[in-house]
Amino acid sequence: MNPSFTRRLFVTLFALLLGSSLLHAAPPATDPAPAPAAKLKESMLLPGVSLSQGISEITGVAISPLMGVSVMGVWTYYKTEPHLRHRLPWYCHPGVWGTGLVLLAICFLKDFLGAAAPALVKKPLDFLELFENKVSALVASVGFVPLVALAMAHFEKAQPQALNEFAGSGLAVMPLASLIDFSVHTPWISIPVAIVAFLVVWLSSHAINVLIALSPFGIVDAGLKLVKLSLMALVAGATLIHPYAGAAVSLVLILIGLLFAGWSFRLTLFGTLMGRDFLLNKRAAATDLEGGVKGFLARRTQGVPVRTMVRLRQDPSGTPVLTYHPWLVLPERRIPVPDAGMVIYKGLLHPSLAHRPDEVAATPRSTLILLPRYRRVEEDIARRFGCQEVVDGALLRGFKAMRQWLVDMLSSGRKLVEMRPS
Repeated sequence: MNPSFTRRLFVTLFALLLGSSLLHAAPPATDPAPAPAAKLKESMLLPGVSLSQGISEITGVAISPLMGVSVMGVWTYYKTEPHLRHRLPWYCHPGVWGTGLVLLAICFLKDFLGAAAPALVKKPLDFLELFENKVSALVASVGFVPLVALAMAHFEKAQPQALNEFAGSGLAVMPLASLIDFSVHTPWISIPVAIVAFLVVWLSSHAINVLIALSPFGIVDAGLKLVKLSLMALVAGATLIHPYAGAAVSLVLILIGLLFAGWSFRLTLFGTLMGRDFLLNKRAAATDLEGGVKGFLARRTQGVPVRTMVRLRQDPSGTPVLTYHPWLVLPERRIPVPDAGMVIYKGLLHPSLAHRPDEVAATPRSTLILLPRYRRVEEDIARRFGCQEVVDGALLRGFKAMRQWLVDMLSSGRKLVEMRPS
């Protein structure tokens, strides 16, 4: 991936987001004096967007909360008269959007310079960015999205004449139009709907961040970053063409987010717990195994999707069993685990549980990905759950082979130096 191309794409995307907001916010110089409703909107100093532009803003911020909120803060601050800036929302304060832009610059430098850095140096920074994205999304969902939804509810009332024309088009949808109008302009409905739309898009976008943090290849990281920036550019570019085009693209992304919500949620939870153990260097002791061992399904098992968080424990009879709660809150369910042929793999980053098929020489199939905290207690897990073997994983075997090769080469060189006659 060409670094200069990535840099130009980043600058172009920022300009698109800022230009989109300026284009649909700044009134033409030839407009007549503002109506009382416009003066009311200006005095409130809320985002004050139309329905279509509000959908685009919520979707764009959901793809990258830190960038979206920072750009909206810059735009609102500079378009507002200086004597009214003290009444702007919190995210329009220069200290807030200035901090956001600094963090964006740091993330950009991390991606720009990290392409040449080893994975052991860059990956902790990727995991830190992963948690930054979570915090930014939490702040945006609480402090930004409700303001946009409130602005749409209060200041964009549908005109009865427009609704009558819509109903007179021969489609006989006046009751539906009235229902939509009531839903959009009722804050108790529009704000929860806006937050849900924000969350489903954010989940899918955040799944890309998880894949970046887990990927060991720099070229894959750059490609995934490019996908995320392209989505933001698509929303911003469509909004620049016309607010309805931006809303149409945003609604498609919201629909895709709904379809992939379960997959995105499981991947987000997987990346969160794996990253937490990795960054905090958590270590489990043998006494921590009493309540079971936490992990994620490595493959679909009895209809339960991959990467579902489960707990390996023993039932009253001592038989291993996997328990899980769908969506973390639904009643507990169980998956029986065959205790024959169980193998524990020691991993470089995390251990895993596998099952060997009936054939003795067959390669074990991975069943469960354990959290990184269970490194160095693999033997205790094997004894507790009756595993037949504890072996090194492929990555760990390669790492040990490379280390042994270096040791042999260095020792051979030292012996040659000692044998050289003085």
